[in-house]
Amino acid sequence: MPHVDGVQHRYAEVDGLRMHYAEAGAGDPLVLQHGWPQHWFMWRHLIGPLSERFRVICPDLRGHGWSAAPRSGYLKSQLAADLVGLLDALGIERTRYVGHDWGAFAGFIAVLQNPERFERFMPLSIPPPWPSPGAISPRTLLTAWYQLVLGGPVIGRLSIRFGFPRMLLQAARKAGTFSDEELRVYEDAVKRPDYANATVQMYRTFLLHELRPLAAGEFNRYRLTVPTRLLIGQSDPLGASVTESWREHADDMDVERVPGASHFLPEEKPEVVLDRALAFLP
Repeated sequence: MPHVDGVQHRYAEVDGLRMHYAEAGAGDPLVLQHGWPQHWFMWRHLIGPLSERFRVICPDLRGHGWSAAPRSGYLKSQLAADLVGLLDALGIERTRYVGHDWGAFAGFIAVLQNPERFERFMPLSIPPPWPSPGAISPRTLLTAWYQLVLGGPVIGRLSIRFGFPRMLLQAARKAGTFSDEELRVYEDAVKRPDYANATVQMYRTFLLHELRPLAAGEFNRYRLTVPTRLLIGQSDPLGASVTESWREHADDMDVERVPGASHFLPEEKPEVVLDRALAFLP
């Protein structure tokens, strides 16, 4: 378990799933939810300053970090249910939420289905779940080629074993974003057999069961009523999928493209994420 000053590590049982979460500070709750291929440690630059104002809670998604890695249950609606279940287990009625990557996608589902549980929502590095017509095209799918690799029945596990997660992190990193030790912390966690299977299932379920309904407007029946600020790196390959279509579905949402950043915003530009969080979340 990597060390971050002021952090305590706890576990909760959520509908039979043993979930790990890192916690620091006191006050109103603030949940920070990571994406792939990371875990709670991705918030290391932000936990300290945010814990001066909030009770910061950084869960590990199922199949990531030190949460359990069941063989199934990797639909993103299940990740959203895990989140709400953790809030119930911790006795939290309402929270602020910052999510990255899959943590942000699951966050969109959670705030759309359970808006009364969320004060404010800050998704990072993920398109909103209302793609414009034709937005999910062969061209945009090419930018997500890594999902085809990771979701493959054989190549997915092999790619993880031979360092594909490290390669993706290194491709996105700017000077000083990740040390070799930080890359090892992520790689060692995702290479464990049950956790490698979880990665494959995360992407396979998206490609086979979630992508088509998303493109067909599955989330058009929901309206986003929770105040939302989305940040995405200007060089993030997923940025091309962020169109203006969300304006038809959100009451109070803004999008900011962060210059000089790719996909891993909390580690590439922690000072920007911290500044926007402190301004938006209180």
